[in-house]
Amino acid sequence: MKAFFAREFLWLLLTLVLAVPLAFLWLAALDLVSAQAHFTDEEKVFVLELFLLAYAISFVGIYLVRMVVAAIKSLALQPAKK
Repeated sequence: MKAFFAREFLWLLLTLVLAVPLAFLWLAALDLVSAQAHFTDEEKVFVLELFLLAYAISFVGIYLVRMVVAAIKSLALQPAKK
C-alpha cells in the first residue's frame, strides 16, 4: 500500500511540474498581443487568468491521459476469458 501512495504522489508531482510548460505552450499558441507597447494592468490580469486556466486544463489533461493509459494496460494484461 505504501508503494501505491508513493507512486501516486510522484505522479502528482510530475503532473504539477509538466503542467507549467504545457500552459506556457498554450498561451504561446494564443499569441496574445496588446494594442499598445506594453500590457495594461487589466490585460496582465487577463493573461494571468488565462495562464491559470491553461494550467488547470493541462493538469487535468495529463492526469486523465495517465488514467486512460493505466486502464488500457490493466485491460490488456488480463488473461483472455474462454
